[in-house]
Amino acid sequence: MISSLKRHMPVKTLLAAAAGSLLMAAGVANAAYPDRAVSWVIPFPPGGPTDVSTRVLAEAFSKELDATFVAENKPGASGTIGVRNVMRSKPDGYTIGMLAAPSLTAPYMLAGNPYDLSKDIQPIGVAYVTPLILVVNPEIMPDVTDLASLAKAGKNGDLNYTSAGTGSTGNLTMELLKTELGFGATHIPYQGSSPAVAAVLAGDVPVMLSDSVAVLPQIKAGKLRAIAVNAENFKALPDVKSLKEQGVTGSKAISWVGVFAPPKTSDEARTKLAETLKKVLQDPKIAERMISVGAYPAYGNADDMQQRIVSDSAIWEKVINDNKLGARN
Repeated sequence: MISSLKRHMPVKTLLAAAAGSLLMAAGVANAAYPDRAVSWVIPFPPGGPTDVSTRVLAEAFSKELDATFVAENKPGASGTIGVRNVMRSKPDGYTIGMLAAPSLTAPYMLAGNPYDLSKDIQPIGVAYVTPLILVVNPEIMPDVTDLASLAKAGKNGDLNYTSAGTGSTGNLTMELLKTELGFGATHIPYQGSSPAVAAVLAGDVPVMLSDSVAVLPQIKAGKLRAIAVNAENFKALPDVKSLKEQGVTGSKAISWVGVFAPPKTSDEARTKLAETLKKVLQDPKIAERMISVGAYPAYGNADDMQQRIVSDSAIWEKVINDNKLGARN
């Protein structure tokens, strides 16, 4: 029946129909990115700073680009499951992810080398930093008020400290501090920031290097004393000197989080994602929501992110190997 109709259809009509079909096909092929939902992979469990801040960004991207960005948790193995999920996805911009400090240390902490960040991902840009605060229990250590007094207290090597876990940024940065300042301290790891903070509050372990969200309320309440922060001009604690201000030069790595895509992601998608990231981070309302969970907006372009990956990975690899941490040591 259809073939019969085509045989009797005027040539001009057939040509017009064919041209219309070609235009429609071209329109689909050239649709501006993004024209469908984008999966935004969070390589950590729900509820943490990376999870909450990513959801804030996903909502902002959805509004800015009039598209759907869906935040999805794919936790496990120090973030490697989520990172590998992204890097193995089609490089069309419809699967992106968040890269945080545990993902930088995983290649040196875990057996089997799960990936090579120098070639297995496509950096989009740095989104924010997460300041670390060095705190003490003021009742247990009343005389420790800065790094110098902490180093003095640890000269005999009988000092204990805790962190969110072996291989965490807090653990590794503290090992750098020990080396540079020349004091001893034994790491007592806990599984996560919350139990570690509880241990410091109880006096079980007197010192901790922690993400700001976990300890700021306790500092404000006077239950913990902040003696250093690894970020410059930290407005939440204006009277607390940074590591640099206290003479520390070796511990240069700061905990940061960036957006990445699979390798060889299209130029169109990379450009649109980077431009949008930069724009939404400048929105005061978005910044306020992120800061409330300890994510301080600090945009850096793809080159900046790549440089951070290289420099920070070198720092973490050395401290992990020097202290014989991880499965490969």
